Amino acid sequence: MQSTISTHEQGYRYGLRQPGNILTIFTRSISSNVDLETIDDWLAQKLEVTIEPQPDYVYKINDADAEKIGALVWRVLLLGRYLQQIAGIPVFDPGLVLDVRKHDKDPSQWQSKMVVPMLDGIPFKGIDHTYSSALKLMMLLQNQGNLSETPITIYSVIQKKILPPLRSMITAGISTIPILQAAYRCRVPFRHVGSGIYQLGWGRKSRLIDRSSVDSDSVIGVKLTTNKILAAGLIRTAGLPAPEHIPVNSREQAALAADTLGWPLVVKPADKERGEGVTVSITDKEKLSAAYKNAASFSKQILVEREVPGICYRLLIANSKMLYAIRRGPRSVEGDGTHTVSELVDSANRMNKAKPSWLQKKHCPLDKQAQEAMSQAGFSPDSVPGKGIRVPLRKIESTAWGGHIEDVGEIVHPDNREIAERAARLFGLCNAGVDIISSDISRPWHDNGAIINEVNYAPYFGGNDIARSLIPVYLEKLMNGTGRIPVEIVVGSDKAADEGRLRQESFVRKNVDCYLTSHNLTVTPSGEHITFPFESLFNRASALLKNKGVEALVLVVQTDEFLKTGLPVDHFDRLIHVDNDLINWNDSDRKIGPNVQQELLEQLQFFERKINKS
Repeated sequence: MQSTISTHEQGYRYGLRQPGNILTIFTRSISSNVDLETIDDWLAQKLEVTIEPQPDYVYKINDADAEKIGALVWRVLLLGRYLQQIAGIPVFDPGLVLDVRKHDKDPSQWQSKMVVPMLDGIPFKGIDHTYSSALKLMMLLQNQGNLSETPITIYSVIQKKILPPLRSMITAGISTIPILQAAYRCRVPFRHVGSGIYQLGWGRKSRLIDRSSVDSDSVIGVKLTTNKILAAGLIRTAGLPAPEHIPVNSREQAALAADTLGWPLVVKPADKERGEGVTVSITDKEKLSAAYKNAASFSKQILVEREVPGICYRLLIANSKMLYAIRRGPRSVEGDGTHTVSELVDSANRMNKAKPSWLQKKHCPLDKQAQEAMSQAGFSPDSVPGKGIRVPLRKIESTAWGGHIEDVGEIVHPDNREIAERAARLFGLCNAGVDIISSDISRPWHDNGAIINEVNYAPYFGGNDIARSLIPVYLEKLMNGTGRIPVEIVVGSDKAADEGRLRQESFVRKNVDCYLTSHNLTVTPSGEHITFPFESLFNRASALLKNKGVEALVLVVQTDEFLKTGLPVDHFDRLIHVDNDLINWNDSDRKIGPNVQQELLEQLQFFERKINKS
């Protein structure tokens, strides 16, 4: 198996919604009795790969053997997309099989031409590694006699050989994939800026996002939230309910703090997140000493805090308003009325272990912490909890151990919603996870002594069904729609430039700041020229799409550049074909031939057809 990459710019091609590159792979003939249905079932059940029907080929394939190869290559594209997603690379377009034919010099080989989606900033070796690996896995599956014996081998290959190189190429936050996947489904365009930061939308409507943090979040506010001492102080002085705690740096100071605050207590690091080093329900000096040692293993800044009765509720503030609220229960098992807690834990662990490592949760232990948590709730390992009864295996929910999530958005008291939204504004955060400890979130905070335990920037958004169902609502408000601006394309020579200026003027008359650009000329709404360090329509258009002053864009296509780069946009609102006097992008003294002109127009019309269908 060999592969080659034949293009170098990352533009939109063949109607795909993500930028792509042309990839050619060479394979030997496959078995005539390959069972694609069985392979599809295996991919879906064992790896949770989404199997989609293959779209129509751009170039029709009439040869039966070629169609068989094309069907296998389509599954390579689906598997390649999946591998990138589990590595944290937000690729959602599967790509497209363009052509399948016998190799000109070696009839025993097949040559398959594909367009594959690619993220900005991922090196070309990443594409080659992804789809070469996907092809090898497909060949392994189609040559495997008994697929039921295959999972562990495939899991190991993916985990040890395929994912590490991909993960090294991207900075990925846990909220990134679910948010961008929703953006893709909602037709919000996005491009990778770098270091896990993405631009959503175009021009005036564009926003920058890093995980669930957005460009309007206060840098100072973010800094304050990372220190629990500073954050609680700000919350308290703003007239909001805050934790009562004392900073300590020794066991002796912790004991003195306990005398001041009284039992029960919580001990935690002052500068860590995700529940790291936190111990709750401390009721004596011995437990206090152990809790201090635990917290000190994570940080030198330790807090001893008066415990507030109740449980933790996460109120997710998005676009400065509460989007949803959840009850964050600890890691637990659910009773069925038949099995003991010990048996339920064993069953959960067996099912978890059967999954590939990247789909597994952390092993569910029956350790000392679990014994204490269940004992406090009135259970033991031999208890048989009733159907639907949850038995806690930890005292609190944490990122390290996970937890059980329940939707409580409908019962949050308006006063609790108000203090959560006010806390987010206090730190200058558009998006925030506000944790309230309350004995009953349906009662006002001032009625039951509830507190704002933490305000978190870039909260985990998309980690549960409740959040995932509401991301489209969040995006629609964030982007004020899809984040797109009007884009028109005019094709031709000097006459096309004249037509482009007329189109620009029509926007300006409507008080829309429309910019016009060709490969060597860019004009502002007021008619001034903008100087760029390149003569490239693709690069100039890409630059304008990042410009917050651009409300509409007219692209004048006078060369064959887009055949080499792809388009800078995945959607345009109008295509105007003026004439065929186009020039060669690399040699302005030479006109392009009719075949090249026709290919360029077909590419543009392909997008136009896809747009009209949608």
